[in-house]
Amino acid sequence: MLGRPRVLRLRTSRFGLLAAGGCLVLAAALAVPIEQAVTARQPGREVTVRQLAAGKMLVASRRLADPNFTETVLLLIEYRTDGAAGLVLTRQSELPLARALPDLAPVAPLAMRPFVGGPVAHETVLALSRTACPGCRMVTRGVHLVNDGDMLRQRLASGDDDRTLRVYTGYAGWSAGQLAAEVREDAWRVVPGDAAAVFDGEPETLWRRMLARAESVLADRGTGGEPSGADVVDGLR
Repeated sequence: MLGRPRVLRLRTSRFGLLAAGGCLVLAAALAVPIEQAVTARQPGREVTVRQLAAGKMLVASRRLADPNFTETVLLLIEYRTDGAAGLVLTRQSELPLARALPDLAPVAPLAMRPFVGGPVAHETVLALSRTACPGCRMVTRGVHLVNDGDMLRQRLASGDDDRTLRVYTGYAGWSAGQLAAEVREDAWRVVPGDAAAVFDGEPETLWRRMLARAESVLADRGTGGEPSGADVVDGLR
């Protein structure tokens, strides 16, 4: 069984966590893309930026035992030489948004529930939008990162629901080279970003469905039923 991945607590001075409109958000400093490959080597294989980049999705392998990430699917919202950040797509809160985040109560849809985006900085609030919005960075096609409190309020007030907008508290973070090493150690399957998966209507079953599809694709390539995480699943849709 794989052990517990180290969780990076991003420092304010490094990634610029800031307050905007009453919500803590990730500053634009996190949006700087990496230009070179980050590799984790093993004989005959290396994990490069082609596999790991903002917009890719991580599907936890069956061997990943850390309760923070067991049976999860994540979307990478940033991948840089000095670290990476992602959001867990599969763990929805039992509390309605208005109770979980009282500052958003005046504009929060009654039925909307936030997601626990990861074990780092639960006071941080981010959102993923299916449609473009001013100041929102596209993470992958059909998925835009909302990291401004005022814009999030506008989107909620305009009638967006969880089919087009997902709100997250906290996020997952990795130090330089750490995620590549975890992929090399078969902690994760790496698959292309997919807006339909991000806004899936049954997030509680998303991990099982995506893992089965990833294993099926890689098994068809002759890699066996438990393929290496370092083999990116470019054909998964």
